[in-house]
Amino acid sequence: MELKKRITILFISLAVLLSAVPRVSAETVSVEELLAAMPAKSIVACECTTGRVLMEKSADETVEISHLAKLMLLLLAAEKLESGELHLEDTVTASAKANSMPAPQIWLDKNEKISVEELIKALTVGNANDAAVALAEHIFGSAEAAVEQMNSKAETLDMRSTTYADVCGINERTLSTAEDTAKLAGELVKHDILTLYFTSRIEYVRGDKAELVNLNRLVRNYKGITGLKACSSSAAGECSVVTARRRDMDIAVVILGCDKRENCDDMAKKLLDMCFDSYSLYTPEPDEKMLEKIPVKGGEKLAVKVTFGELAPAVIPKGSSYSFDIDFEKESELTAPVKKGQVCGKLTCRFGEEEMYSAELVAAEPVKQKSFPFCLKQLVVFLLKI
Repeated sequence: MELKKRITILFISLAVLLSAVPRVSAETVSVEELLAAMPAKSIVACECTTGRVLMEKSADETVEISHLAKLMLLLLAAEKLESGELHLEDTVTASAKANSMPAPQIWLDKNEKISVEELIKALTVGNANDAAVALAEHIFGSAEAAVEQMNSKAETLDMRSTTYADVCGINERTLSTAEDTAKLAGELVKHDILTLYFTSRIEYVRGDKAELVNLNRLVRNYKGITGLKACSSSAAGECSVVTARRRDMDIAVVILGCDKRENCDDMAKKLLDMCFDSYSLYTPEPDEKMLEKIPVKGGEKLAVKVTFGELAPAVIPKGSSYSFDIDFEKESELTAPVKKGQVCGKLTCRFGEEEMYSAELVAAEPVKQKSFPFCLKQLVVFLLKI
């Protein structure tokens, strides 16, 4: 049975609060049916560190994403800020093209001076199209060059079904999926430099002439909220990308094509709750015996050090680690030559019949095969000690 199917309908008590979800018996409703009843085209909930999809509904369906396209521009800006190529206090001059963008906007005048930080606020807290163009032109020289970089980054992140045709998301050819957008969210949460702006409820820019109110209502009171964006359009419907962090676990929920903003917000909150209530991150702690050296036959060293390397965390049903069956296999002896990284054992954790975690034990160093010069040198050292 897949991991996501281990969530029981215990959570139906959360879902029935949605007007579109019927009140049905807890014994007859699965999580898949619950998601299917939610009034949105596409839904995905994933853990960002591992990329593990926990729940999904039509997550690979390609749709228009409206202002969510601005998240990719913000990711590129965050990378520039962290590398020192861009600074929050840098001054940007608004172009005629930025001035010509349709609403939503912060009403930039042609040749108006504005800081990068104000533009960041206009994109994170708001969805200002003129700010998107102004920032894109400042960083990349033109909006068209920015679009090229956005698509290149999407390819790097393996966002295979994503195409950016503009920096704003108002072009009908700017398309993505819930699954791809979740990958983008997972990358964005790595950049804490944006968190303050993503979680701000209200901001003011242009000398307080423009007020920005965050459409992501979960920033008001959801515990651990870290972002990211809410928006809507006639083509895309109501959309949300919401991320939150608890106990070192980052969860991203993407909802595309919802019918109402209230339903979109309710679904995002309930899916986050379900994920945090149901899952946790797990990383095994190898004992000393597992890491004991392995004897090497015919080597310049009698034994080789071993390691699991940096053990990556895995997403597991909360509390299931106490019921894990742990299997550990390890070579009793290796024959030289031994290469660094050579697999010499495996740790496997199972929950019932399902494999929840596995890690390879590898040689931490190379061991050369004994040679005549080496043996001669060892003999000379031995004789000198007599």
